[in-house]
Amino acid sequence: MNHWLRSTLPLLDNATDRIKFWFAFPFVRAAFYLRERKRNRLRYPRRWLSPQQIVSLDLGLIDDDDQPKMDRGLLDLLVARRDQIKANSSRVSVVNLSLSVFLLATYFKVGADVSVLGISIKDSPGVPEFLLATNATMALYISSLQGNVSILEGAISHLIEKVFPVGMSNVMRAALLTEATIRKYFPLNMPHLLFTDFHRRLGNFLAYFMIVVAFGVAIIIIGFNAALIFSIWQQSWIGVYSKLIVIYVAICGIFSFLFMFLTRLPTTFTDYSLLHQMQIAEQLNPKHAVEIRREAYRSSIEDQSDLERRGFIKQRSPDLRK
Repeated sequence: MNHWLRSTLPLLDNATDRIKFWFAFPFVRAAFYLRERKRNRLRYPRRWLSPQQIVSLDLGLIDDDDQPKMDRGLLDLLVARRDQIKANSSRVSVVNLSLSVFLLATYFKVGADVSVLGISIKDSPGVPEFLLATNATMALYISSLQGNVSILEGAISHLIEKVFPVGMSNVMRAALLTEATIRKYFPLNMPHLLFTDFHRRLGNFLAYFMIVVAFGVAIIIIGFNAALIFSIWQQSWIGVYSKLIVIYVAICGIFSFLFMFLTRLPTTFTDYSLLHQMQIAEQLNPKHAVEIRREAYRSSIEDQSDLERRGFIKQRSPDLRK
């Protein structure tokens, strides 16, 4: 009996250890994945940058030989082109607004007539669908124009810092980037003069208020278009074509929103400066590159080696350990 117990206990202990191992296996691997993800975030951090900021940073890395070409003449060219694109966008926006007014009157059964480019538009079956599709197409076109304006304004912002003295940057931004400088003038050449706490809080309040108003207007416009689309879908004045137009308008609206989101609002970028640093070091000093890589991945290698020793990760080949 004792002999049987002595021979059975090691088997039970081994079985218990295996059960514990496989029970802990997914949790250990998941914890390692989360730790590695956190370490990668530290090595390659994410940066929130607006389209204007990313353009300015990119232009700042132009070769020194080409830097003299970024002068006042280039700034004037970009400003003129930006103003031309904004003028085209404004003309299309006026037409778009006229169509929106007509559609709004149609939705509320007001019965208004609208004249666009000398053409009188009256409410009749099929007209709201056609105008809504035209409106959505114009909105998509305006979004593309605004994306170009965003890129040009990023380049203009960068050239303002290069062409003009630092003490004039606020004035030049107010002159050339009017939409981005809706704020109180801050004196750069008099650092001893600071805003009082009241003015600072008031400025922040006005900025937040304008953001809330902009979001409110956007929500109202989206709500009106959604209600109009739903009404046309229900009425279907021209049958199945009404539903096809509604689907087209919805697709255009989604892409317009996404395009504005990508070209106007800040987005995240992954900063791989560490890899760039290692690539440069490999060309200039390979030993230093090895030191940088070892220091950057030391914690990951130690953590993975410990899990390999405990059997939770398959052991790497000797080549991968170097």
